[in-house]
Amino acid sequence: MTVRTIVVGVDGSPTAQRALRWSAELAAPLGANVVAVHGFEPLAWLGRVEPPVEFTRIAAHVRDLMEGEWCASARELGVRLETMVINDSPDAALRQVASERDADLVVVGSRGHGAVKRLLLGSTARRLVDAADLPVTIIPASPD
Repeated sequence: MTVRTIVVGVDGSPTAQRALRWSAELAAPLGANVVAVHGFEPLAWLGRVEPPVEFTRIAAHVRDLMEGEWCASARELGVRLETMVINDSPDAALRQVASERDADLVVVGSRGHGAVKRLLLGSTARRLVDAADLPVTIIPASPD
C-alpha cells in the first residue's frame, strides 16, 4: 500500500499531539501529505471562553490554535501540512475530509476515557473505526 495522504484528528489534547507527531513522522520519509482536521462543535467550547460568547470568535480562535500551537510539531518536521476546521462532530469531519482527499489512512489519538463514559458517549476513535472504509490508526495516550 502506498501512503500519499494521511488525515489526522487534532483537538489540542496530548493524545492528538502524539497522533499528529506520529503521522508527520510517518509522512516525512514517504513524501506524504498530512491533513490535520478539527471537528468544530461550538457548544463544546462554552466553558472555555470568556463571555460574551460569539461562535464566530470561537471558530476564529480554534483556527488560530490549529495554525499555531496545535500543529507546530508537524511543521517542525517539514511535512506538507494542511489544516482544516470543519463544522461537524470530530468523527464525521474526519470521514468527510478522508473521503474528499482520497486519504490512505486516518489517525486519531485515544483519550483513554473510562468504560462508563465510553459506554454512554462513545468515542471519536470507536465511531470512526465502526464507520470508516479505510485504515484507522489509534495512537494511545502517553503512559506518563
